[in-house]
Amino acid sequence: MDLIQQALDKHSKFKQSASASLKKSKSRDKQDIVYTKTKIRTVDRDVMKERRVVAMLKHDPVAEVFRMLRTKVLKQLRENNWNSFAITAPTQGAGKSMIAVNLAIAMSMEVNQTVLLVDLDLRYPKIHWYFDLQVELGLSDYLMSDIPLSDVLINTEGYWLTGAETVKDDIPLSDILINPGFERLVLLPGRNRVTGSSEVLSGPRMKNLIKEIKSHYESRIIIFDLPPVLSTDDVLVSMEYFDAALLVVEEGGNTPEEVTKALRMLSGTQLLGTVLNKSETSNEHQGYY
Repeated sequence: MDLIQQALDKHSKFKQSASASLKKSKSRDKQDIVYTKTKIRTVDRDVMKERRVVAMLKHDPVAEVFRMLRTKVLKQLRENNWNSFAITAPTQGAGKSMIAVNLAIAMSMEVNQTVLLVDLDLRYPKIHWYFDLQVELGLSDYLMSDIPLSDVLINTEGYWLTGAETVKDDIPLSDILINPGFERLVLLPGRNRVTGSSEVLSGPRMKNLIKEIKSHYESRIIIFDLPPVLSTDDVLVSMEYFDAALLVVEEGGNTPEEVTKALRMLSGTQLLGTVLNKSETSNEHQGYY
């Protein structure tokens, strides 16, 4: 009888140990991301909704459109082993930055990857506006740091100009990155407008930045919000930095000729597809774009 009881006790201890190990393993799998260097900001989601950022909403037909777009984009990225893509438009006003923000949030809601949203529109940075963030340092500050101030003085309109002879202090990337309160999402925002942006984008500091953000996390998806492809050569200069591109087209705002020309300009990269924005006709999925 003692032998039977000992066997039962041993089995009970084994079950308890196995259960504890399983709980510990699940706890590790579901462990929240802890940001130690990246700044964490609380954003006003009501303001974001007013600015057409809706991807975080549940049971919302417009948010569902972005989740569907997320699924289609992620499928192509995974099939091709890509981890970065850019979002652009033929001309200004098509809504590319709004699409970029909503898609980044939707992707970050899926637990299989983290997302870095980079505001690479150096002439008209707007990502921070959609999150209602006051940005003290942006990508332009990082790209212009650790170089002679004779190349980067700022005038009263917020453009980088030429000027003094001293050297700006080097700004670490961690001082610029922001987590806007969405788990698995980090922003690399813009701030000042930059003249000569294509020269800055092709410079060694930008190339080093791309190398750093691509190698830091294996499961990270990087989304670049680019300027309009027909407005500047910045997109052509930046093509080596991303694996594919998504083109946002404004219904009634972009002509067939502009779309054709934009597609021709993007022929040097893989095209994930096009997003029709500001459409007056809802699609079969209760869409909005």
